[in-house]
Amino acid sequence: MRMLVLALFLAGLASGAAAQGQQMYQWTDKDGVVHFSETPPPNEEAEQTAVPRGAEKMGQAPVEGATAPGMQSAAQQKREDLSRKRDQAQADAAMRDATCAAKRAEVARLEPHRRVFYTDENGETVRMDDEARVAQVAAAKQYIQENCN
Repeated sequence: MRMLVLALFLAGLASGAAAQGQQMYQWTDKDGVVHFSETPPPNEEAEQTAVPRGAEKMGQAPVEGATAPGMQSAAQQKREDLSRKRDQAQADAAMRDATCAAKRAEVARLEPHRRVFYTDENGETVRMDDEARVAQVAAAKQYIQENCN
């Protein structure tokens, strides 16, 4: 029983050192028991062994058919495509809402007033004639009817 406990303890030491990539010493005592330690035994000759660092953990073997880190599975690619489409639809809806709000504001500004002034390309303030005002109001209302809720 004592030997089993000692063997398990030494195996634990060996596995701990293996995980850390340290030097280990192995020796056999006068009773034929093999010992492992991080420090050499006093008054006995020990064999120094290097424990390899970075051994793969148990249970992490590569799965056959697994994708490489740079490649995506079909399901993941489909999720990303759907996400992109959803984001684009949200951006389009936000743009449409902003345009609808601008058209409604334009109708609210132009419809009740007979005298409408605007600044032309030359920076001069010009009065809009009634025909242009009515046409612009009609175009804004048509856009609202076709594109806005």
